[in-house]
Amino acid sequence: MNYKIEIKNIESVTAATMSYNGPMTEATKYFPNVFKSIKGKSNGAPFFCYHNVDQETGIGKMELCVPTSETPNRMGVTIKEFPKTKALFFTHIGSYNNLPKTYEMIFKYIHENNLTIKTPWREVFIKGPGMLIKGNPDKYITEIIFPLKSEE
Repeated sequence: MNYKIEIKNIESVTAATMSYNGPMTEATKYFPNVFKSIKGKSNGAPFFCYHNVDQETGIGKMELCVPTSETPNRMGVTIKEFPKTKALFFTHIGSYNNLPKTYEMIFKYIHENNLTIKTPWREVFIKGPGMLIKGNPDKYITEIIFPLKSEE
């Protein structure tokens, strides 16, 4: 496989966000609530922000995010500004089942290049399963973004 990891500046983004604590595999069940809270008026690709994840259990503390300029109308969904940041950036193409291998490769890169990352990191869903049609998992596009700690 041909991988390209880049370090680049990620622009700030305003998103409707909902906190989620639990199995990462269950998070997608709650994601539609964020879309409903802004009446589906998104202005960018939805993403998950991971604050911490237990690698053994797959249970994590995360935020389910949808870029928007709308004000959410539901309890539990708030608006938040994610600041501009310098980040390690990788585009994963293919099934979500292959993400663990991608993360292994990214962590190896981080280690080999002595980079210091900070949380939360993001998975941005550029192309994924639709609400009605699943689509072809081999064509899913997920951007993985790890903010970098600056060397001050």
